[in-house]
Order: sequence, then C-alpha cells, then structure tokens
Amino acid sequence: MTEDIYFLDEGQVKITAASVGISRKRWTAIRENEILNNNYVDLMKSNRFDHLPIISDNDSIFYYFKTDKPNDFTSITKHKINYDDVVSLDTNIKDIIDKFATTNRTFYFLTFHRKISGLITIGNLNCKQVQIFIFSLICELERELGDFLNTNLTDTDIKNWITSKAKADDPKDKYLQILNNYSQLIKSDLENQLTEHFYLVDFFNIISDLNLFKKLEFSKNEWKNLSSVNELRIRIAHPTKSLLDNDKNNIYKLKERLDKINNIVFRLNNLKKQQQAT
Repeated sequence: MTEDIYFLDEGQVKITAASVGISRKRWTAIRENEILNNNYVDLMKSNRFDHLPIISDNDSIFYYFKTDKPNDFTSITKHKINYDDVVSLDTNIKDIIDKFATTNRTFYFLTFHRKISGLITIGNLNCKQVQIFIFSLICELERELGDFLNTNLTDTDIKNWITSKAKADDPKDKYLQILNNYSQLIKSDLENQLTEHFYLVDFFNIISDLNLFKKLEFSKNEWKNLSSVNELRIRIAHPTKSLLDNDKNNIYKLKERLDKINNIVFRLNNLKKQQQAT
C-alpha cells in the first residue's frame, strides 16, 4: 500500500545546501547598473562579505565580486560564475562539507533548474541545521555501539569493566554513578542496559580495553585514532560553540571526523548482518 512508504521511513535527518545557505531573495547583492565609484567595496566591507553577487539588468546572475583574501577588502576582483562555482541547492550537506574540504573553496552558488538561486559559504556551516545533522549521526553511532557491546558482552562483563574503572573513594566518580543509577533502576523495576549510561568516550574505552575492535577488523592504533570523533561529540554537546573556528576545528577536521563516524557505523552494520546470517 502507498502509506507503507511512511512506515518504512527511517527518520533520517536530511539537511541540504539550501537549508544551510541563503536564498537570493534574502541575500545582499548589488545591481550591475548601480556599480559606481567602487561602492561595492563599502558594501562588502560594512557587511564583512567576501562574496557579493552582481545582478544583471534582466535579473540573472553571471558575475560576482570576491575579496582576494578573506576579510581583506583592500583587493577585490570581479569574477564570472563558472561551472565549478555552483552546486544544486538540494545537495546533501555531507557532500557540501566534502566539497569544501577537498576543493579548498569557501563558497558555492546554489542552483535550481540551472539558475542561480542562492549562496552557501563555509561560514554558514556554523548553524543549527548542521549541528542537528551531526548530532543525528552521533546518536546513530552511540546506538550502534551499544548494540555491538550488548551483543558481544554479557551484563556481567560490562559491569566488571565499569567496576574496574570506578574510584571507590570518590563519590562523584562517573563510573560509581553509573553503577548506582543502574542499581536504583533495578530496585524500581526499571532495569535497562548498562550501556545506556555510557558517554561516547566510554564506548571507545571499553572496546579498546577488551580488544573488541578486532571483531570490527580494526587494529588497536586504528581504533585509537577513530576515538577522536569524541571531540566532535563534545562540540555538538555545547551548541553555543562554533563548529568551525580554528586549526583544531577546521573544515578538514570536520570532514575527517564525519568520515570516521560513517566508517565505524558501516563496519558495525556489516558485522551485525554477518552475525545474523550465521
């Protein structure tokens, strides 16, 4: 039946370039017949724009102004829009991030039916929509890691690992709190999985300590390297922080960490399918 499409929907967060960028109906641009005495320089400087679309007499967009260096308005050049300058407005945001990282670009014009309809810059990635997209990936990662542990370890195994990490003389110890909270839930007849109390870093640590990364065909060094995705988890947990800000959190690091998440989830899903087939 047609309505089954809705029941089969996995509920994945779908963020596109258009939902992150800015529509030409809302952007700041300059008309070609209004360009006079370098007035575009003041317009770009006052708005701190590195890119300024130029609207032709027939309302088309064929050219734009661009600073030769970011945030430096002493040298601005007029450019013709080329094929490499555009992407479709429905491009998935992961693909946009990949393009920014691999091409070393800072912007793209967005197209709809081959017409310029908007603009997306690397700065636009510091927005709520991208945070929601990344948060959904991290949620999927944590859920898959939890299933992986609960399939390959017993509750006793997990509890013993938590106990080995706990500091009995510290009442604020994270692992003691996990054990106490779990015990309280059992007493209240609300028993759940111990892994539901884990932070992302705990999943990486227990898998490392118990050599479970071998089941995913990672080496110990590879698994240690993959744990850097926790840095992304920390930033998403504090949404007031910018996703991209400096050398430690640049577009290349973002792409690298997203690739790591997708790699882990891919292997977890493949292992699950292999185990179900046996």
